[in-house]
This record gives sequence, structure tokens and C-alpha cells, in this order.
Amino acid sequence: MLAVDVNKPQEFLVYLILAIGLLVSVDLRAIHIIGGDISMRAVGATPGLFRIQLNQYWDETQIGTGNQDPTVTMLVYRKNNPRLIDRIEISLQEKVPLTFDNLACAEFRKLSFTEARYYATYQFNVSQYTDPGGYYVVWERCCRNDGLTNVRASTVNGVAMTFYLEFPPMVKNGGNFINSSPDFRLPNGDYICINKPFTFNASAVDADGDQLRYSLVTPLNGYTNKNNPFGVETARTSYPAINWGTGYSLTNVIPGKPPLSVNPNTGLLSIRASTEGLYLFTVQVEEFRNGERIGLVRRDFQLPVVDCSKNTPPAAVVSANGKRAIDMAWCGSQPLVLSVEKNSAWAYQWQKDGDNISGATSDTLRVRDSGVYTVVKSRANACANDTTSQGIKITFVTAPAVKLSLSATKPYCTGDTLTLQAQGQPNYVYRWQRDGKDMTGEIQSRLRVYQSGKYEVFAKPTQAVCEGQDTLSITVNPRPVAKISAPVLAFCPTDSVLITATESPGNSLAWQYNNTRQTNQTDRFVAHQPGVYRLVVTAPTGCTAGSESLTLTQYAQPVAQLDSIPSFCFGYTRTVTLRGQPAGGVYTGPGVSGASFDPSQAGPGHHTITYTYTSDKGCRAEKNRQVEVSGGLNLTGQETYRIVKGRSVQLVTKVNEPVSRYVWNPPAALSQANVASPVASPEVTTPYRVTAITAIGCSATLAVEVEVIEPLYIPSAFSPNGDGQNDEWIIPNATSFPQCEVFIYDRWGELIFYSKGYAKAWDGTYHQEFVPSGVYTYQIRTNAEPLFTTYRGQITVIR
Repeated sequence: MLAVDVNKPQEFLVYLILAIGLLVSVDLRAIHIIGGDISMRAVGATPGLFRIQLNQYWDETQIGTGNQDPTVTMLVYRKNNPRLIDRIEISLQEKVPLTFDNLACAEFRKLSFTEARYYATYQFNVSQYTDPGGYYVVWERCCRNDGLTNVRASTVNGVAMTFYLEFPPMVKNGGNFINSSPDFRLPNGDYICINKPFTFNASAVDADGDQLRYSLVTPLNGYTNKNNPFGVETARTSYPAINWGTGYSLTNVIPGKPPLSVNPNTGLLSIRASTEGLYLFTVQVEEFRNGERIGLVRRDFQLPVVDCSKNTPPAAVVSANGKRAIDMAWCGSQPLVLSVEKNSAWAYQWQKDGDNISGATSDTLRVRDSGVYTVVKSRANACANDTTSQGIKITFVTAPAVKLSLSATKPYCTGDTLTLQAQGQPNYVYRWQRDGKDMTGEIQSRLRVYQSGKYEVFAKPTQAVCEGQDTLSITVNPRPVAKISAPVLAFCPTDSVLITATESPGNSLAWQYNNTRQTNQTDRFVAHQPGVYRLVVTAPTGCTAGSESLTLTQYAQPVAQLDSIPSFCFGYTRTVTLRGQPAGGVYTGPGVSGASFDPSQAGPGHHTITYTYTSDKGCRAEKNRQVEVSGGLNLTGQETYRIVKGRSVQLVTKVNEPVSRYVWNPPAALSQANVASPVASPEVTTPYRVTAITAIGCSATLAVEVEVIEPLYIPSAFSPNGDGQNDEWIIPNATSFPQCEVFIYDRWGELIFYSKGYAKAWDGTYHQEFVPSGVYTYQIRTNAEPLFTTYRGQITVIR
């Protein structure tokens, strides 16, 4: 980027870029295109989905409707064994103007450059992009500007342009490989001044964070020409480079000391050019991932080198008091005004003895000292060189030199002691004026100042006619009001005091506590600690005022004590006396009345009892105690259990709050008699009683009965022969299992008897006929928890 110094007008001049070139037809040629590049940015994580973009840089002064392409065609080739893979057509979407550092110069020279953006989202067929050698995208068109200084022009076919990008395969090692190309930043519209240091940012960014490396390369020519400006879609092993003009090469793209070069790490171009012309160059950026080069992009661009000393305005003519100025002697006590033409088109800078006079930029200058005066003239709103007027030597022959000084530094505030010092010769006599009026009696070289005004001193030797004179304007600003107040000067440790300030809006505030600055800058300060408080107020003028100090003290903090309170079971009807220290405090909380606590009034729950003591200074102290009132122990569980004799069952109980002790009675046939859910194994039906007791003595009782049932006795044979003895298969105790199921099968597995419950015993028949003697299989399911059991066996029928 060109750094322009406004005090060096030679740097404001720019040469119209393409005015250097020869005029050519614009119907099919591309002389309006001064550069460009291609980018490919991956869209999301979809393999093969890219935003393809072609950027063209146009000179709007050369472009016409006939050579602004509405669409362009991008060609994609395989690098190894080159073959055309894809043909992508994209449309012009937007145009962005390039910015010039010196807009006045650009407008004056009618420079107007634009970035034309062609882009579209395109889905590649990933399966076609697997070659390890990678691929490249090109766009080419004819023709480049014939006026390029460093390119050998072809008067027959023209010099084509080719924009070029390489990208890696989209599939690597059997997986998708997603990569975005480096994307060049938007360039500035710019120009190079001869013999001036110049830099130009040609850097790029990479969405993948790959390492970038920059170099200058020879621009590509391509295969297009005047007769075929859009090229032929054929496989290209490579694209030809342009032919450098005589004396130019890749190491001497733009001549200079040093010539054009690029920083390989940053992409910053630099040069101190020595020869005018319009120069083409190409910056290549390569991207590396894990040390491997995976792609590259080229950007073509043109920059002019111009003589910035052209377009010089005429020198200003200086007048003195309305007449053309010449070298003169002047009395210092008389006003001397130098002037030049008053015209808003011009900017002026007055100089004395070759040095700029600070703030002297108008068309007039009041002269107060001897010296050679000149004025520098330049254009106010355009890019141009500047000129310096003829020097006017002013000599004050009789007026003595006198200089006013004020040792105090700003701001000057009410109450400050200010002394103006006039510095002259020992034999001077002095007189003073304030705001143009004589100050009677002030004849010394020093003047005490207490108020604002324009002070002038006049000094001369006793016999001199001309007086030396100097002026100094002084503004004495009023100090702000700084007052603070508090409602009380002593407070309790748990309280605070609000200190308020009386001051005017717009001032800045700085609070101090024990001479330490605080962060609070509002007109209110909350004091939590005893000490000395002060406020410093600063007005917008810089004048300050400090308030009187405010000293706050703190009373002693009392300490309250409250004896502990036991826990209670619900239904406890007596009250408990509360004991707090020091005496005279107040008890508060649920169930509290005076100095007593009533658990029945507080109700079940965890309650906070507070003792509050207030000292004679009004300082309060509190002590809290927690008291628990149990809502009553609730003991629940199954009240009846049934087991088969010889088995066991766990007697499960639940409670609604913690229990410290369990007692089971009787303890017989229990695994443990002091736990919530013991295992019971009685041989006969047994009633139990369990009592649960909390830590504070609350209790509850639950009755549990374990019914013991005799197991089934299953006979192995019976004789259904009608003799009245053992004619049925009787199963003792079957009625204890009313939900049981009985299955009987013959030797072939056919079900010959089934019964739900066994209210009626099997009489040895099947379909009302006696079954043959023999062995039969049975299965009995008790079907009741916890008595569920399946019995299997054989029964013999005897005739």
C-alpha cells in the first residue's frame, strides 16, 4: 500500500493507468481487465460441494457494454495425462469498487477500478477426482492491454490472459479429502510513484489454516487470440507464459532500487521504482499441509509507475498590507499582514526561514518576527504537486524583541498564581494591556494575572520609537464545587453510610478513602468502613477541587448467643424456655412466644429460632438455632406373608424419616431382630410385632403375621376298582393351594386329566372310561407367590 505524506505533495500525483496503453477496439478484447484470480471454497462438509469464484479487476474508464462478460466458462483439467474433466459456467453476481488511499487524487485523475465477481455453488462428482496428481482450473481470454511496458506485445494475435488454480484430489487414502483454496484479499486501487518506497498487500487467507508461501511468477499467456478470444476446450499439458519485454524478467518485473519483490511469508510486495510505465505481474500463493504442497492460486494485476511531480500549481504571489510584498524593514509595534489569493481551491502553509509555522494555513499571516517568509501552495481537493512562493525577507529594524512566557502549565484555574514574564533587554521600559485596554501602573517585566484575557506587552529601550510587542491569551477557568455530606458520622459494623456529593453535571469524580483512590465515579458513595473520605472533582476544563474530609467512625459490634434447643416428637405439649445472651434481646421464629418455644405451635418441620440483640447504639447482633419437630414416625409394610413350611421370607418395612433402632418381637426364627427388614423362617404360623424408634425418641409399631403352609403330599399310586378304598387320587393339603393346576399325561404324552384347583380328585377315568392300569405322568403347579412351585412325578394306576 502506498503511504502518502500530505506535506510532500509530489506523492499526491497519480498517472492514469491505462492511458499509458495504446487505444484498441473494445468489442471483443479485454483491455479493461487489469487482473484477476480464481478461488474454490468448500461449502459445509458435503464432499465435492464448492463455491467456485472468478474475480476480474476492471478499469471502469475502459470498460464498455461490449466487453463486460455476463458469464464465463471455467475449465477443469486433470494434471497427470491431461484430460478435460468439467466445464463450469458461472455468472456475474456483483461488482465491488476498489478503494484508493488518496481519494482526491483518484477522483482528480478519474481512476475507477472494480472487482467483478463471478460465482456459483457447484457439486463435483467426487468419484472423478481421485488422481493423486491433482487437478487445475483455468479461465482464459484475449487480450491483455497492449500498453504493458514489461510485456512483449503481439501486434497480430494479442497477448492472452490465463487465470489459474490447482487443487488436490477429492478422495485420498480411501476417504474424502476436503480442502479450500487460498483466497486473495480484496486489493486496493493503487499506483507507484517514481523513487518513492512503495508496498502493496497481495496476501491471501486459507479457510483450512494451511501454510501459505508466496512468490512472483511469470504471467500465463494462454491459447486465445484476437480471432478466438474465448479459447478452445482441449486438454492442456501446460499453459504458455507471456514473453517479457526487452530488459525485463522475473527478477526485474518492475525496475527499481530495489526492484519488485514479494515477502514469501506475508505476500507483501515492495519496490522503489525507477522507470515510468504500466507493469503486469503475477503473485503465486502455494498451500502446504503437513509439509506437502496440495494446491496453488495465481493472481494477475497491473500497476502503473508514474512521475508524481506533474500537475504543479502556479506559485502564490505574496502581498503585504494589500500591496505586492518585497523585502522590507518594519517596525514591530505596527501590524504587518502578509496575504495571498483567497480561493477555496487552494491550500496554504506559511513558512518562516524554511520551517512550517504551526497553525498558519489560512490565506493571511500576521508577521511578528524578522525572517524570510514563504508560503507553500497546493490543491485543497485534488491530487497535485505543491509550489513555494518567492521568499519575503522581513526585518524589524527598530522594534526590540520581546517575548511573553508563562511558566505555569494548563489548565489555569481560579486561585492559581500566574505570572507573565516579558523577556527583553535590561534597559527596556514596559507597558501592559488586557483585552486592548491599558493596565495603569503595570510597568515591570512581570505581570501577576488573576483573570482571563488577552495580554499584550509592549517593550522598548528608553529612547526608541518602535515598541516590541508580544501577546498571550489566558483563560482562567473557575474551579468546580466539591462538597460531600452524610446523614450520620458513626454507624454500626453491619450498616453503611451513604455519602452524597454536591457538584455540577459533566464533571468527573474521584473518591478517596484514607487517601487511596476508589473506583466509584458517581455522585454517591456507600461507605462500609470507618475512615476518612474525600472527593476530588475535575471539571471538563481540567480544573480540580477537593472537598473537605469527612471522618466516619464505627460502633462496637455486639455478640449474641443462644443456647441450643433439643428436637421434639410431634404431640409434645410442653413449652421450652429459650436462653439468649446478652439479656434484653428478642426471640423470633415459629412457635415462639416471648422467651418460650412451643413445639405443638411450631408444627412439624425444621425451624429456625433467632435471638436478636440491639445495643444502646442501635447495633444489632443475631444468633440462630435450628430445632426439629418431628411430624410423627410412619412405619408401613406388608402385614401378612404366606410361606411353605421350610422356606423363608423377608419382612420388608418402610419409614418416612431416619430411624436409629428397630425391635422385633418375638425374635424367634428371624435372621436379625434389630433391623428394618429381617428374614423370617418360622416352622409354624407366627405373629410378629416391630417397633421403630428415631434418634429423638419418636416411635411407631407394625404387626406382621407369617402364615406357614404344609407342603403338598402326593401319593404315587391308587386303585380305582370300586372297592371303596383308595378309589381316587387324593392329594392331602391341596385345598391350601386353591389356584393350583393339575395335569396328568399317559405314556404317549396325551393329556388325560386337567383341573384348576383340586376340589374334585381324579377317579382314574378318561372320557368317562377307566384308564388301563399302568404308570402315568403328573405335573402340579401351585400358581401362588410366594408358594409358586411345580411338582413333577409319576403315579401308578392299579386295577
